[in-house]
Amino acid sequence: MSIKVCDAIMGSGKTESAITYMNEHPQQKFIYITPFLEEASRIKECCPHLHFAEPSDKLPQFKFSKSNHTASLIEAGRNIATTHQSFKFYTAETIQLIHDLGYTLIIDENVDVLEEYTIHPTDLKIMIASGYVYEEDGTYKIARDDYDGIAWKETIRILKSRTLIKFGDEKLGATIYFWSLPEDLISAFSQVFVLTYLFEGQSLCNFFNLNGMDYEYIGISHSRDGEYRFCESRDYLPAYTEHLSDMINIYDKGKLNQIGDSKFALSMSWFERAKSDRDQLKLNIYNFFHNVYRSTPLSQKMWGSFSKSENVLRGKGYSQGFVIFNSRATNKYRDRTVLAYCCNLFMNTNEKNFYYKNGITPDEDKYALSIMIQWLWRSAIRDGREISVYIPSKRMRTLLKEWISQVEQEYKIHNERTAA
Repeated sequence: MSIKVCDAIMGSGKTESAITYMNEHPQQKFIYITPFLEEASRIKECCPHLHFAEPSDKLPQFKFSKSNHTASLIEAGRNIATTHQSFKFYTAETIQLIHDLGYTLIIDENVDVLEEYTIHPTDLKIMIASGYVYEEDGTYKIARDDYDGIAWKETIRILKSRTLIKFGDEKLGATIYFWSLPEDLISAFSQVFVLTYLFEGQSLCNFFNLNGMDYEYIGISHSRDGEYRFCESRDYLPAYTEHLSDMINIYDKGKLNQIGDSKFALSMSWFERAKSDRDQLKLNIYNFFHNVYRSTPLSQKMWGSFSKSENVLRGKGYSQGFVIFNSRATNKYRDRTVLAYCCNLFMNTNEKNFYYKNGITPDEDKYALSIMIQWLWRSAIRDGREISVYIPSKRMRTLLKEWISQVEQEYKIHNERTAA
């Protein structure tokens, strides 16, 4: 198995390169997973001779199960375009078919590999005693799948495709459980391509490192006739990156930013404890939208934060523009030009401690930056239009400024090297 990571900025041509690769290798079998439903349809349209299929949960012959339809398509050797969510529920039998038939996997964007799960330890003990689950070194796996009751129905369903990991943290004084992608869900493929940006800040990178799965970085070449291809060089950057600082106007004036000066201001825990500061932040957002950018239509304004903070920060005239802080799978907001990103991102503490305990040091700054940039790219900048953004967290604002400077410098170096 080989894993290739195409870590390239938005608009570089990652999807286009994948389409070129698939069309030029029709003898291979592909599973293409993406967070965008419309991207799955795009893959079908752009690779007509490969006859991609989208698994459905609306077909009675497969008991209205997307997993059953997926297994049938793979057994028939079909190429598949589907979503991240359905990919997480591939059973052991499906994974074995993937291995036997030599499929290639293309992952468009990051896949979350750990999801915290709440279950009472007593329930697990009963499931083990009943013979439905067995434990192996703190990992729970399914032993039999003929359960037809209600109490454990969802747990059994997920155990058919994912393992449950127990993680005890003495400092927290509690046992935490994570659903984890099984390693063989990736290793069953003959080849894996990951199309992403800022890979080192993402959970899939931690997953590869945790499981000792080697990967190599690849880049993109852009020919004069407009065709994109994967290549060894990682130098290519789209032309717009030369002017990122002109395209992204970061609001950095007056008192509106003072609220985010401390390192953990606007973090999830800050919202839980700082009521007076939350009220001030709400006033700041109102001021930014209604005074600083008074002339911009409300329909072009967008703001984001944690889901639990939405009601706290909602204000007159801008409430309808809320887009959750980690939104990535939508193009609905590409008309928005004035933005407010009102959160400070840190990894889930339990997940971070799990990685630390297993010898992996996650990059929290790249984690935060990758999520924020994906959110910004829901807006008009994805069409090359200028945007203005209020980022009250000093840490997040600094990360964005440093990233813009770095990307522009990389473009300059690449341009000079090409010219020479």
